[in-house]
Amino acid sequence: MNQLVEKFIETFAQQAHVLGLIKHADIKVKFSCGLESAIIEIKNGKMSLLNDQDQIWYEIKGDPDAMKQLFEGAERLRVLEQKGRLTVSAPLRAALLLESVFFLTKAHENLAKVI
Repeated sequence: MNQLVEKFIETFAQQAHVLGLIKHADIKVKFSCGLESAIIEIKNGKMSLLNDQDQIWYEIKGDPDAMKQLFEGAERLRVLEQKGRLTVSAPLRAALLLESVFFLTKAHENLAKVI
């Protein structure tokens, strides 16, 4: 799980067009998949992986395949939630922000391959 998250954060940091989305965001999200979990903090225009589980604000749980689809941008967060493959414990605004970040990070990579 941590490896998947670290790879996503590296890819995200290279996507200048998406950085504006998190410019003023301040959230902590725990992603749980079975016994594994990872915590992402988005703060001051940066995204990082945390080890401290004390003050988690939101949580997203799901099966390994659903998490992989989310982090790779293959499927949108709310679609996975509607299909029952993910459980999202976050307000709609935070969920939409996360969905945008995941989807646009991947969408840009595909666009670059086409051009």
